[in-house]
Amino acid sequence: MLADLISGELPYLRRYARALLGTRSAGDAAVETMLETKMLLLLSEGQTIAQRKDLFRALDETIMEELSDGKLNQEVAKILRSMTTDERRAVMLTAVEGFSIFEAAEILCTSTNFVEDALVNAETSLKSALSTTVLIIEDEILIAEMLAGIVLEAGHSVLGIATTHRQAVELASSNEFGLILADIALADDSSGAEAVQEIQSSLPHPVPVIYITAFPKRLLTGDKSDPAFLITKPFLPRQVRAMVEQAVMAAYLEEAH
Repeated sequence: MLADLISGELPYLRRYARALLGTRSAGDAAVETMLETKMLLLLSEGQTIAQRKDLFRALDETIMEELSDGKLNQEVAKILRSMTTDERRAVMLTAVEGFSIFEAAEILCTSTNFVEDALVNAETSLKSALSTTVLIIEDEILIAEMLAGIVLEAGHSVLGIATTHRQAVELASSNEFGLILADIALADDSSGAEAVQEIQSSLPHPVPVIYITAFPKRLLTGDKSDPAFLITKPFLPRQVRAMVEQAVMAAYLEEAH
């Protein structure tokens, strides 16, 4: 059933839209518009069969239609024009959302050769993205070291690794940083989200946060407290690189605006 498919994929549609648009509110609004203008029409017509890629194609079309119609506010439109190049959209769909090259081509209404070229170009552009310093909050040391390696390979630096709420707050006060990678559950049974909240409250300006969790649906509900950027465990290095680029670029464009 289409309704069941939409319900199951809704958290991931939100993740895709939020990452492309750079903010939780803009991403969720795009998903809402897609559901109202495209999906409800299919339901009213008795459509019962659809695939995951159809939902993402409808969402991508909705975002681009709103941009061309001037319906997005100026700040969001600026982020969108800068972030949703073919390379970044292709990376988000394949690396983060797990679509094949063929499926990504269908979603973007282009050829597989075009998507393949976009992904090759993205590998280069990812390394030339804006450089920042990253604070890693993760209690599993092997995962933390993997994240640090990915961040360094992408051209960023690492402030340090914290495994508890207290360590994270202390590390955050030791130097400046521009991005946080945070697990939800930490070694001392404390909350990574609460650590991030305390850190953000002490900063002159909030920094982007990418949450890492094995339970993404718990954090992609559409609530105002939902994160804009989220990675699902287990993850691949390219998923982390793609999400880091989106978060850093969104922060840069918001600050420039």
